[in-house]
Amino acid sequence: MKESMSAKERAVRIELLRARAALERQSLVRGARGVGMALQPRSLLHSLFPRLASRSPAGWLYQAFALTRRYPLLASSVSTLLSGVGKRRRWWRIGAGLLLSWQVARTMGHKGD
Repeated sequence: MKESMSAKERAVRIELLRARAALERQSLVRGARGVGMALQPRSLLHSLFPRLASRSPAGWLYQAFALTRRYPLLASSVSTLLSGVGKRRRWWRIGAGLLLSWQVARTMGHKGD
């Protein structure tokens, strides 16, 4: 049989058990945060399409611009879709033009560096 522990040994054992429980709680919290981060839309997109998700929004715009230059029918289709938006079509065009010009200016600035 086990001998009775002294009060000091019991206190040390209790502290060790408390420390182990604290470490397990921290591990559980870290795991829950990891699951939460993994379920965010951005990380889900990255896990499904790693190459596409790594691009920034500016990269997406530049890719769209490159595609419209390569395939003029695509540019024509997009402009047709944007022209049928309704009363706000002018704002759509202005916004698209501003985004496109910002991306072109940014790309030209990077090439000059």
